[in-house]
Amino acid sequence: MQSISGIGAKTFGKVAEPEFSILIPSWNNKAFLQLCIESIQKNSAFQHQIIVHVNDGSDGTLELLEELHIDHTFSAENVGICYALNAAANISTSDVLVYMND
Repeated sequence: MQSISGIGAKTFGKVAEPEFSILIPSWNNKAFLQLCIESIQKNSAFQHQIIVHVNDGSDGTLELLEELHIDHTFSAENVGICYALNAAANISTSDVLVYMND
């Protein structure tokens, strides 16, 4: 995939060969995003990669993802859902992509 200009990324490589990657676009929704991630981690029986795209992130979302070692992409402003999902998909290590909303 092509890189999207103005969007950064950080990966932690926690899961070497996930069965699927879960793409979650988020826009200053830290509290619900945290619940979403915790629920996925608690209830999934399959190897998976969580990738969040952070639009803006002025609510501390980026710091949360760093603390939890969650792969993520980010933009300084809201780039919209299409760019967000494409950016997140760009760092996926799986061929199977799952879309989720926080």
